[in-house]
Amino acid sequence: MRTRTEKTVLGGDGTRLYACETRGPDAAGVPMICCNGIGVSTFFFDYLERHFSPTRPVIQWDYPGHGESEFPRDLDGLTMENMADDACRVLDAFGHERAIWLGHSMGCQVIYEAAHRHPERVAALVPMLGTIGQPVHTFLNMETVSLVGFMIGHKVATRIPELIGRGQLRLMSSRRLRPLLIRLARLSRLVHPERMKDEDLMTYLDHFARFSPLVFFRMAEHMADHTAEPYLEEIEAPTLVVAGEWDLFTPFHKSEEAAERIPKGKLLFLDEGSHAAIVEQPERIHAALEEFLAEHGVDEAPAEEEASAA
Repeated sequence: MRTRTEKTVLGGDGTRLYACETRGPDAAGVPMICCNGIGVSTFFFDYLERHFSPTRPVIQWDYPGHGESEFPRDLDGLTMENMADDACRVLDAFGHERAIWLGHSMGCQVIYEAAHRHPERVAALVPMLGTIGQPVHTFLNMETVSLVGFMIGHKVATRIPELIGRGQLRLMSSRRLRPLLIRLARLSRLVHPERMKDEDLMTYLDHFARFSPLVFFRMAEHMADHTAEPYLEEIEAPTLVVAGEWDLFTPFHKSEEAAERIPKGKLLFLDEGSHAAIVEQPERIHAALEEFLAEHGVDEAPAEEEASAA
């Protein structure tokens, strides 16, 4: 039987962050810490948590302004560097020195930064469906359109955030419009037309409907500036880079570049994988990850360290 421990962790700016650890009675492996994409809460890692928590602790947490975490005390502090530092504070709260770091979408930038700033705390890296950096420049493979769209959205949202927030809530909560939004997401291949479950998409819409546009665009501003390119060759941790064939947010060549430049990098390519393949093809990801961790002996020494620390 698995147990879940929930905690409130103070971020670097004093924001109260939600975090939880799930583990089975025989969970002795190196823990996993899951870092979300922007505008997403812990639910995107639920499949992974259910699969791995019987054998190792799985830690999930929310960035400031996301999920059950508090609205950020410092909007200017929503940087990838600060999110990596906050993730370390979450690990500290549960008594772990090292972990397997998993990131989805923007979370990939967070875990790359963690490997750069805190290499001693990283047993392995698993960046999934996210780029090395500056995603605004590569979104939909249309740099000019992406930049112009981002600049317009940023200007509008930061000037009238309450009005934008009310419109966002009404649009995504509307019983009449929700089926249309879901249909558009499937037709555009933002999600896989058949593999994406309605309940998973509805959970995302429920969260994003109440998500602050001010938090989104301030964090996206830092996300757009950040890049891990200068230090990829310095990352020593075994790294499994997960790429999707249909990922409209992350061009395949960026994932390929990361896997080639990181010394212990390996690429997992998901046929017909959309940006949401983490919930569309969980079995494929889990099997590949288990094989990768065993190949690199990630649990051998760290498991003893975790036991002695406990």
